[in-house]
Amino acid sequence: MKAITWIPLGTFMVASAVRANDSFNAELSHFAGHTAFASVTTIVVDKYCPKVKRPALLGFMVSASGAFLGECIDRSKGGQLSWLDVAVGTAGAAVGSYATDKWYITPKVNTQKGDKTYGVMVGRRF
Repeated sequence: MKAITWIPLGTFMVASAVRANDSFNAELSHFAGHTAFASVTTIVVDKYCPKVKRPALLGFMVSASGAFLGECIDRSKGGQLSWLDVAVGTAGAAVGSYATDKWYITPKVNTQKGDKTYGVMVGRRF
């Protein structure tokens, strides 16, 4: 698996500026956060546990479990369990783990005549 730092970094930046409620921004935050969580888990498992044949499945399970357990913790502290947050977090986990396992994203820097151009290359593993 290639270096995949753009998926988690981008989703953490999106998730950082919102507050918890059932608004669009809050659900976007849950989606982005669990996308990043699944992506990072998939990367770590793929790199450090080569015997695991499906790192994306483990990344999905860890992130989706985190979505559910996070809501259970909110419930235990007197809040309400939000099934919408669980569903959106699980969807983010699916997207993050699949995108990280099947696609790779790498930064690209070109230098021509003293000018630097920054970009992102996207590839697909077969």
